[in-house]
Amino acid sequence: MSNPSYFFSTILKTLSVLLFLAMSQSIYAQQTIVEYEYWFNDDFNNRTITAITPVSQYHLDTMISVSTLPNGINVINFRAKDSQGKYSVITSQLFYKKELTDSDTNHLLSYEYWFDDDFQNKTVVDISPAEQTTVLAQLDVSTMSNGMHLFNFRAKDERGYYSSIAYQFFFKKTVTSSDTNYIVSYKYWYDDDYNNLIYVDLPTPTKQLNLIDNLDMTRIPKGIHTINFQFKDDANFWSVISTDTIEKISLPIADYTYEVLLSNCDSTVIAFTDNSIDGDMYLWDFADGTTDTLANPTHTFYNSGIHSVILTITDTTTLADSTKQMDILITGHTANSFAVMNCDSYTSPSGNYTYTTSGVYYDTIPNHWGCDSLLTINLTINYSDNITDVITACDSYTWIDGNTYTASNNTATFTLTNAAGCDSIVSLDLTINYTPDNTITQMGDTLISNADGVNYQWLDCNNDFSPIFGENNQNFTPTETGNYAVEVTNYECIDTSDCINVIIDNILENTFAGKIKIYPNPSDGSFYIDLENYYDKISISLANVIGEIVYQNNYYNTRLILINIENAKGIYFISISSADEIATFKIILN
Repeated sequence: MSNPSYFFSTILKTLSVLLFLAMSQSIYAQQTIVEYEYWFNDDFNNRTITAITPVSQYHLDTMISVSTLPNGINVINFRAKDSQGKYSVITSQLFYKKELTDSDTNHLLSYEYWFDDDFQNKTVVDISPAEQTTVLAQLDVSTMSNGMHLFNFRAKDERGYYSSIAYQFFFKKTVTSSDTNYIVSYKYWYDDDYNNLIYVDLPTPTKQLNLIDNLDMTRIPKGIHTINFQFKDDANFWSVISTDTIEKISLPIADYTYEVLLSNCDSTVIAFTDNSIDGDMYLWDFADGTTDTLANPTHTFYNSGIHSVILTITDTTTLADSTKQMDILITGHTANSFAVMNCDSYTSPSGNYTYTTSGVYYDTIPNHWGCDSLLTINLTINYSDNITDVITACDSYTWIDGNTYTASNNTATFTLTNAAGCDSIVSLDLTINYTPDNTITQMGDTLISNADGVNYQWLDCNNDFSPIFGENNQNFTPTETGNYAVEVTNYECIDTSDCINVIIDNILENTFAGKIKIYPNPSDGSFYIDLENYYDKISISLANVIGEIVYQNNYYNTRLILINIENAKGIYFISISSADEIATFKIILN
C-alpha cells in the first residue's frame, strides 16, 4: 500500500461502530462519552488519550501513524470513558503491517469482502485504478442467521499485493419488517453536532428513499466533515447510522452580533462578536474613521447617530471575501446646524434668547435621549415697513383697503407684504377737500360767486374760457357785453360755473347834443372825457356805488378832459353837467 496510515483509517472507521455498540448501555442510560483511548499490542502505558465534547454517540474517523510498529501482525486496542468515569469494554482489531514497497504510481485495482470464515464465497469488485477509494454499498445479509457475525475486507493494488484484512463485527437482529414497512422520516447531522441535527418528515412514506437534496452547509466551516444519516420506519424503528465524508469548499459569510456594554451621553462602549464562517482575516470599519482587525473587538463610540458598522472577512487561501453591514444607533449628545429667516426678531428653540439682528448664534436644548443638542443657527433678520400714505382728495377717496372715505382720516391702516416677506404697515393720512359751489348770482351787470372763502378766476366764455386778467374776486362786473363764468378752487378741488350772459350799457343818461366818449374804460385811474364839442363850463363829479363823491371839479372852455384818480378801484358813476344838459356814465377803475 502507498500509505500505511491511509488504510488504517478504514480500520478505525469500523471501530466507530464498535464504539457505538460498546457504549450503547451508557447511551440509553442518558450518559455521554467524554474521552477515548487506544494503544497498540500490549503497550498500555503508552496509550493515547483524547478528551472530546460530551456526546451520546461519537464517530472516530482519523489517520493514525503506525510507522514505528514492526512489520507483521499487530493489534490496536480501543475503549471509551463516559461522564460517570466508567470505561467501555475494550475493542481490539488485528492488522498486518507490511514492508513499504509503494511508489508514486501504485494504485488500487479491486477490493473483496466476505462474511465470517466463508472466504470461498468472497465478493470481488473491480474498480478504476485510484490511489484511494471510498466504498458505499448496501450488503445483503438476509440469508445469514441472526446473531454476531464478522465482516472481512481487503484491497488489491496494481502489483497484485493485498492490503491487511480489516475486520468488523456486527450483530444481525431479527427482522421485524413486513411488506408494509415504509420509511417515514430521517435525520442528519454534521460531525458530532448531534444536538443540532435536522429532522425531516417525508410527505409520503416510501419503501426506498433516494435522497437528492440541496443541503445548507453555509454555516459549516470549510474543510473535511462527516455527514451522518438515520432513517425511521413506520414501526418507529431507527436504522443504523450511515456516515459519509464530505469536504466543504470555502465560502466566506460575514456575520456578527453586538452588545452594548456602557452607554451615556459622552460615549457608548460596544462589544462585537464574530459569527462568520470561513474567514481567516478580519477588518472592522466602525464608520467613525477607525478600524480594527481583531475577530471580536470592543469599540468606544463618541459621536451619536447611525453608524454603519462593516465587517469584511477574507479567506487568506482563496482570497474570497464577504461583507456584512449593520446600522447601529449610538445615543448621546447631538449637534445640528440650520438656517432660519424671520421678520424683526427671532426667539431661539430653548426660549432663552431673542435676536433682532442677523448673525450666527448658538443654543442648547435636550434631545430625545435626554442629552444636549447643540444648535448652530444661521439667522437672517428681515424687517417690517411702516409707511404713511399722504393723500389729498376732493369730496371722497377709495383707499387700498377697499373703503371709500368722504372725510379726512389719519387712523386707518392696512398691512401688505414687502419684498423681504415681512409686514408692510401702511398708515393713511387723508385730507378730504370739498369742491366749491360753482353757481353764480347775477345782480345787474355784476356777477357774484356763491362759493365763499375760495380762490376765484373769472373766465371769458366767448374767448374759449380764457382767464380775465385781474378778475380774481368773488364779484365780477364785466365792462363789455358777453358770456362769463367763474372757476372756483378749493386746494385741489376745482370747478367751473355755467356761462352767464351779461349785457353792458355804460351810458346811464345823456342829454348833450354831442356824443361823449370816456376812455379807457376800465381804467387804471387815469382816463379821458371827450365832449366832442367845446363848452364854457363843465361840472364833473365821480361817485362810488354807495353814492359817495370821491371826485368833483369844474372845467371851462374845454372839450377833452384828463382825470386822474388814485387808489380808487371799483365801479364808479361819472356825472357831467353844463347849463341845462346832463349825462351819467359808469366807469370801472382797476
